[in-house]
Amino acid sequence: MLSRYSIPFAAALVVAASATAADLPVYFDQGQYTATLDQAAQRWHLTPFQGAEVDIVGRTEDCGGQTHVPQGVWLVSRDAAGRLELVAPSATALPHDFPDRLGLEACGGTAQGAALQVPEVVLEWLARNVSSVMIDD
Repeated sequence: MLSRYSIPFAAALVVAASATAADLPVYFDQGQYTATLDQAAQRWHLTPFQGAEVDIVGRTEDCGGQTHVPQGVWLVSRDAAGRLELVAPSATALPHDFPDRLGLEACGGTAQGAALQVPEVVLEWLARNVSSVMIDD
C-alpha cells in the first residue's frame, strides 16, 4: 500500500532529475565552436567558417606532459602579452582549482603557468581561423 507521501516524493525525484539534465549546456557543431579537440585520441578537427575542414592527429610524446582540460566550449583569445589562450565561458564547468584561462603553446615549449601544448600547425590554425574550441574527453 502506498502512503500519502509516496507519489509527491516520486514526483519530486523526477523533477530533480530533469532539472539536472536541463542545467547541462547543449552545443551545436559550427554554431558555437569552430574546432574540436578529442583529448583521448589527440585529434583536432578544425572547422573554420571559410575554407575546408582539417583533421590533425597529434602524438602525445611530441607534446610532453599534457594538461587534461575540462570538457566544454573554450573561447580562443589572447592574453595581455598577445599569446594565444583558451578562456572558459561560464557554461563550461571547471573543477574548483582549475584556471578559467589556459595558455596555448607549441609542442616542446616551456610552459608559463597553466598551458596546453598543441602541434605548431594547430596553433597557427587557431590563431587565424578559430574562435572557439569544443574540448571532449
